[in-house]
Amino acid sequence: MSINYKFREGELIDEFKAYIDSTYSGHYGQGGLQSSEVIVDRGRGLDFFLGNVDKYNCRYGKKGTSADHRKDLMKVLHYALLALYEHDRINNSGYTNGGDYKVSNFDELTYGEVQTARKLADATPQEWNAANLNYDKVTYNYESK
Repeated sequence: MSINYKFREGELIDEFKAYIDSTYSGHYGQGGLQSSEVIVDRGRGLDFFLGNVDKYNCRYGKKGTSADHRKDLMKVLHYALLALYEHDRINNSGYTNGGDYKVSNFDELTYGEVQTARKLADATPQEWNAANLNYDKVTYNYESK
């Protein structure tokens, strides 16, 4: 079934995917570890991603050329997508739709381990250490349909 998009959504989604792909070969992906991964591991992913959505949204139209403004919109979309990923991960939604992640062993964690991982923003140093030890128990399977 072919959808007749009114606002070039199909074309723009393809362009957006190409933009994301380019970030993995750019300076953001050098060394095999992105700074976003470290921030997520430290329990600050959602706030970081949403903060960047705000940053690039507020910057739109105020810096550079029309091409720069368009790139800011791409960054808004990219960080919003990362925030959606992090939302699903934190809330263990297990949402799968054509290749999204699915937590495979979340039920092996104790209730206390899950609660510790979810409240890292308010964690004491001892809770951080406990959460870091328990984080390694979570594994992710990436499945494509």
